[in-house]
Amino acid sequence: MKTISLKLVGTKPLMVHNPRVVDPFDKYKKLLQPLTSKKTKTDDDLLEICRLQFLASLYYRNGEYVLPQSHVEGSFQAAAKERKLGKKFERSFGLYGDGVLQFKDNKKTPEELFEVGRTKEGYFDPSTSYVDTRACGIKGSIKVPATRAIFHEWETEVTCWFDETQLNEDEVLQVAEVAGLRYHVGTYRKLYGAFKVERK
Repeated sequence: MKTISLKLVGTKPLMVHNPRVVDPFDKYKKLLQPLTSKKTKTDDDLLEICRLQFLASLYYRNGEYVLPQSHVEGSFQAAAKERKLGKKFERSFGLYGDGVLQFKDNKKTPEELFEVGRTKEGYFDPSTSYVDTRACGIKGSIKVPATRAIFHEWETEVTCWFDETQLNEDEVLQVAEVAGLRYHVGTYRKLYGAFKVERK
């Protein structure tokens, strides 16, 4: 096996949506349930739902914001199919763990990050805030507001392994470049999560 380190530098904002709240035992699921089940919600209820959804959407582990290994591998594998490498790439390439996200406020806690870009009037400035709230479809018709985290400028480093009897370094780099251009990472990948690749 050979290893290669790559820096992924965002060319479009990165939006993330940790699906942890599908777990009925998750702490944020338990905190959200009594609020979202209310028929009539106050402004305070709506703000708290927004805050809890934001906190739940983050991938925050051991004091660091991360881009999960599965996001990067999935993007690369999609690009490999375009390059006609498909199954060979899938069984001959992987990452050594998650990528740590680097961005301006990465030393802030998730609770502090929620407050960045919030005006005195209580609004979230879309040019500086990490909070993104938009209407999302439920069962194809009903629209409800959903909040996710968004990083306007970001980068991360990943260390990859590959079987040199099946792939060469140029093929890995080509796949990474295609992934950044067309397949992206995170959620809402048609609009967000594009990146350029730098060899470390």
